[in-house]
Amino acid sequence: MNGKSGKSVTAALSPQKQNIESLNRVVGHILGMAGCDHCGRIALLKIDFIGDPPPDLAKDGVISLQQQGF
Repeated sequence: MNGKSGKSVTAALSPQKQNIESLNRVVGHILGMAGCDHCGRIALLKIDFIGDPPPDLAKDGVISLQQQGF
């Protein structure tokens, strides 16, 4: 990496009222934070889709649920 340390950003987004334009703005802003508005130096872009919880968890205040492996 040419002597430079790696950079990373994790952004948790509200799952409501998203559209492609707002997501593009978020990615653009993050690239700008890295000092890279146009070159696209993203090496890994991981997107996790979080779903609505089952009703039994929702009644106890859970607003989103991410599951893996079960």
